[in-house]
Amino acid sequence: MSPRCARPRACRADTLRAMATSSEAAAIRSRRLHTVKNVEENVKAARQRALEHQKRIENLAKPLNAVSEKLARLDRERDAVTAARDRRIESLQSGLEKKIEKLKADTAAKIELAKKDTESKLAELHNSQRGSEDALLLEYAQAVVQFSFGGSNADLATVLGVPQKEAKELIVSSTADLEKAGISASRPADAAPAANSSAPAAEQPAPATEDKDAAQTAPVDAPALASA
Repeated sequence: MSPRCARPRACRADTLRAMATSSEAAAIRSRRLHTVKNVEENVKAARQRALEHQKRIENLAKPLNAVSEKLARLDRERDAVTAARDRRIESLQSGLEKKIEKLKADTAAKIELAKKDTESKLAELHNSQRGSEDALLLEYAQAVVQFSFGGSNADLATVLGVPQKEAKELIVSSTADLEKAGISASRPADAAPAANSSAPAAEQPAPATEDKDAAQTAPVDAPALASA
């Protein structure tokens, strides 16, 4: 602590003078801020502080901006790859649609050509096979009628795998076809009905009997008696 003042009144006066001096200095400084020169200095100082602050912020933001730029570059690369993929897919789809349309047109033309070619071949084949087919149909009808001589309608239905009514109608129509063609179906030999009675057996002559001669007895020679 400061030593106690020996003269209190004098010390108080000195203190008051010091306070007055400080107040006057503050007032002087306050008035000096409103002069043109001080305003320019303050503006320059504020501008300098703003520039320094901006520079400090820019320095702080450099790592953040660098990372953001790298992330943006990655996004651009992904976008470029995606755009290339979309263009490729669109090109492939467009080419596929064109190929499909061309394939449809070619296939339709080939189908029409195949139909016409087949119809022409069938017509030629029908003309060439007409005689053979008619002969085979008559032969089939003759076989059906011959089968009917030895078998029943049910037997024919079983062989052909058709209903009995259809088998009967087939026999009738086959008979009519043969009559129309002037062909008579002959009854097969194995279908002739077997004879109920057998042929009479030929009489065999009785064997001749042999006469037995009476047995002749041989004469017995008497033994010669020796005379003494």
